[in-house]
This record gives sequence, C-alpha cells and structure tokens, in this order.
Amino acid sequence: MLSDNLINQYKNDAIDKQLKDFKYKVIVLDDDPTGTQTVKDLPVYTEWSETLIEDGFNQQNHMFYILTNSRALNEQETMRLHQEISHNIERVSQRLNHPYIIISRGDSTLRGHFYIEPKVLSDASDSAFDGIFYLPEFFEGNRYTYNGVHYLKENDQYIPVADSEFAKDTTFGFKSKNMADFIEEKSDGQIKAANVRHITLMQIRERNEKAIMQVFNDVSNFDAVIVDALNDEDMDYFVACLTHFLAHNKKKFIFRTAASFVKALCPTPGEIINLNQFSDNNHGGIIIVGSHVKKTSSQLQHLLKHVAISSIEFDVKEVTKDELSSYIKQQIHKVESLIANGKDVVVYTSRDVIKTEDLTNNLSISTNISNALVEIVKGLTIKPRFIIAKGGITSSDVATKGLNIKKAQVIGQITQGVPVWLTGDEAKYSHMPYVIFPGNIGDVDTLTEVYKMNKRVQE
Repeated sequence: MLSDNLINQYKNDAIDKQLKDFKYKVIVLDDDPTGTQTVKDLPVYTEWSETLIEDGFNQQNHMFYILTNSRALNEQETMRLHQEISHNIERVSQRLNHPYIIISRGDSTLRGHFYIEPKVLSDASDSAFDGIFYLPEFFEGNRYTYNGVHYLKENDQYIPVADSEFAKDTTFGFKSKNMADFIEEKSDGQIKAANVRHITLMQIRERNEKAIMQVFNDVSNFDAVIVDALNDEDMDYFVACLTHFLAHNKKKFIFRTAASFVKALCPTPGEIINLNQFSDNNHGGIIIVGSHVKKTSSQLQHLLKHVAISSIEFDVKEVTKDELSSYIKQQIHKVESLIANGKDVVVYTSRDVIKTEDLTNNLSISTNISNALVEIVKGLTIKPRFIIAKGGITSSDVATKGLNIKKAQVIGQITQGVPVWLTGDEAKYSHMPYVIFPGNIGDVDTLTEVYKMNKRVQE
C-alpha cells in the first residue's frame, strides 16, 4: 500500500548524478507549457525551425524545450508535427555533430497522445530507438508510480490515476490501472502488457545497479519500460544509472515522462517568483481560466469568494453562435476598462462541458473555446501587469497565438509546480511575466494564495 512513510524514505540519500560531463543535448518536446514547472534558466521555443533548434543546441545549458501544444491536436496532426520536428532535429544534430536525447513530456495524469508521439519520433529518426521509458512521476504535484501503478494524492488519499476524474477525460480517457496494461491500451495492442519491462522501487531503493543496467542492456526494438519512483532521490538514482550507461554505450532511448524526470536530468531548481519585481506599469493583471477540471473549478470558486477581484464570465455556448466576434469584442472592452484603472481581473469560461460522442469533435470544441480566449488577449491594446493562464491548452494558445511568443525564458515558479516565463523581445508584450498554471495542480486555495502573494500593494 502506498503511504507517506514509504514516499519519504531515502529523502536524504543524495545521489551524485555526475552530469557535468554529460555529452547529450536534451530536447524536451512539451505537449503543453506546464512541463517547465520544475526548472529555471532554460529557453522555451514555440516553433521548431532548424534555425531555432540550432539556437537551442548552442545554448550553454544542456537542455531546451520545444512547445508543441500537441495535446490540442488530433492524432493525424500530432503525427505530422512530430515527423517534422524529428527530421529538423536530425539535420541540426548531424550538422553540428552533437548527439541528443529526446524527452516527450506529457501530462502526469496520463492524458495526451501518450504512445503515438514517441513512436512517431522513433519511426521518423534515422535510426530507431532501442527502448522507450515511461516515467509519469511529478512529485511536486503528488504523482507517483509504485508497483507499476501510477497514483495521485487527493484529499490525503493515494488513488490510482485510473480512478480519478482525469481518466474520464472526454478526449484522452482510459481504464487501465497498471501502467503495463495502460501502455497496451494506448498502443492498441502494439505493445503487449506482458512484454513491458519494469524497473521496480525495490531495485532503486536497494541500489541494485546491476539489475537496472541489465534492463538497459536488454531493451531493443522499441521495448517499453516503466520505472517506479516515489521521490526525487529515487529518480536521481535512476538518472545516475542512466547517464552512466549512456556514457559507455551507444544505445538510443526515448522517454515519455512528466516533470520530475526532466528535473533530475537537468538539475536547475526553480525559485519562487514574485510578479511585482517585474512590474513596469500600474495597470491591472489578468487571470485567464480555461481549464474546466474539477480542481480548477474549485480553485476558481475559492478565488472569487475570498478576494476582491473583478471577474468576467465567458459563456462557452457563445462559440457555437454567429455573433461570437461581437461577443468577444464586448469582453475585450470590459477587460481593458478594468486593467486601465489598475484593477486585476479574472476571465473564466462558464463551467459547462459541451460533450459529444465524437472524441475528435470534443477536442475541436475545446480548441474553439481556447481560441476565443486567445482573441481577447490578441485584441488588448493595454499591456497588463501580468498574465496568469490556467489550463494546458489555454496557456499554450495564449502564449503562441495571443502573445506571439517565439522564445521565452523559464525564470522560476510562482508556487510549487507552476512555472513563470519571461516573454522575449518578439512577443506582443516583451519582458512581461507569464504564468502557466496547470489545471490539475494545487489545493483548493492555491490560486487564491498565489494571487494574494502577487497582488500589487495599493498606495
């Protein structure tokens, strides 16, 4: 049984990962912007031209992010996108004679194109990957993998993610509790559960390097491996074994992970950011809430109840009407009137869920709602003091379409698991803090506390 005591074991058993001589450039393909939630001082690119990828290779740090926003795409679109990215990375790598590792960063609650993205990257590569390692752990968000089952902590209880609301996602839902069964389910049987390898918590906690190295040696032909881990020290030991193996072997691996593996492979611990230190005007800030998962709705209601902040509800049913453009202009006018007078405002979608039996259509509806929120940001003529975007698709679309970000810098976190970017020169509003607040992170009062800590002190 998963417990707090089990998770907290080996908390002080620090591992020297010896990454200073790590020869690989690590490229994180992030299916939404929330994957930067455990790092800092790393560049994020929202396009994947060879020019920008080469810029990433030339950065001093050994890791950079490419935001694909593929969680908002259908399967065919994400396949084409990842084929293009793979080809561009290969060309740059060969031109610079610089090896690389790809991390396909996805959701710690297992939503997204979990199987198809790394599979396409392997197929499109000049040489196929020997193995794929699944590490969906995100410890800051209370997400753990134990005995091959992925868990989250909710109301002081550890439950399999398969039993949570996230497994009922209208587009990316699933039924399997065990990760091996989940991989078989998501691969439509192309990977059989019986063939999935497993690096266990016991092997990691007992520092059984021989057994772990044997898995590395044995994988071939895109074998799948799941890895147990309950805290950063567990993940650090796995990474120490991995980097040692890669330094002495020529096998090619790919990783489908959440944020904790990324942090272990590139230890740049984030710092807590106060938005006021970046303030260059007296305008109000904007919180945009697009996510409609239960946790987000609870946090939104807590915010509206406990702080004095202006609010505008965006009726999602308007996206199906011919008068949508006029409706959006009305919302833009409301927002500008408030922030021009120094008032912060939260713009949130109505909590209705428009759902059909067609999964592709459900994704399209979500995209249309996100596009409508983006139009509000695009239509602003007044620079907000800050923008906080709540939800993966929402935060990605606001970044790329609303703010025209091509390259940003991760400068830290506003609270645990919530990253802050500083926009680049090319952005609609340059050098402005942009907060990417995942829909599934925090307690009921986290959004409220974040706002209180960063609210401008009135004269």
